[in-house]
Amino acid sequence: MTPEDILKHEPRMLTQAQRESYFESGYVSSEGLIPKEWLEAVRSASDECLEDSRKETESGSKFDLAPEHTAEHPHVRRIKSPVDVHPVFKKFAVESPFADIAADLVGPNVKFHSCKINYKHPGGGEIVKWHQDICFWPHTNYSPVTLGLYLDGCEDAQGPLTLIPESHKGDLFPHYDDEGNWTGTVPPRELASLPTDKADGPTGDKGTVLALNCRTIHGSKRNETNRVRPILLYVYSSADAFPWAYHPTQTSLSGEIVRGEAAKIPHMDPRPCPVPPDWSKSGYGSIFTSQEKGDGGDMM
Repeated sequence: MTPEDILKHEPRMLTQAQRESYFESGYVSSEGLIPKEWLEAVRSASDECLEDSRKETESGSKFDLAPEHTAEHPHVRRIKSPVDVHPVFKKFAVESPFADIAADLVGPNVKFHSCKINYKHPGGGEIVKWHQDICFWPHTNYSPVTLGLYLDGCEDAQGPLTLIPESHKGDLFPHYDDEGNWTGTVPPRELASLPTDKADGPTGDKGTVLALNCRTIHGSKRNETNRVRPILLYVYSSADAFPWAYHPTQTSLSGEIVRGEAAKIPHMDPRPCPVPPDWSKSGYGSIFTSQEKGDGGDMM
């Protein structure tokens, strides 16, 4: 569906002004959308998973672990597919208002794509360089939206998810270096032409929701506080959006229709998207491992 068609449907969770702002700016944030019961359930499930990570000694199918991770001092950078790790996360993806927020931004027919929880530790290496999500997993159109939920809130010093407003209207950049190696970042030569000085990093109390279009250039800085900053990230798309490359972060819920009906005809957006690596052959770890290998896209 086009933004014009989506906006013709009555909003479920967001205001019409918020929806219009999303399509204009490439993002929108709001507090007070997630009921306390859901928020507490998700936070509790997160704590259980982190406790379980003490048993792990290296990254695997559940966790992306920092090199300094130990049983005594867990350092989880990411829960990779939370809907397959704890039942609360799967229920949240389908039954909570999260999917209704997605419907406000992709249309009434909503498909689940992927999910993760990122933990930004104090002084750690969880800096995320400038990138565009759709370059990791291209679709037939650009409806995919990432919904972020700050589990404990986020202040500016904690390195909030930071983005370049209206960058979704511009080009998509190949996330490779000059030698053709995947870096998972916008190349430095391209950043020079982008208004990074106008970047915005929405913050808020626990339960704050941030919606990000798949084309929007974004990243996050260091956490300068003494508190971990967790953010749950779920990706939804319109039902008429179909991946055309190997899905690097497949879950048991990927491709499921969580609101409305399945599409019979795909929506084909003519704007091109760079081809990512063939993850079925090379394997995919996380954006942290991708960006550690390459140069470029540094957050300032």
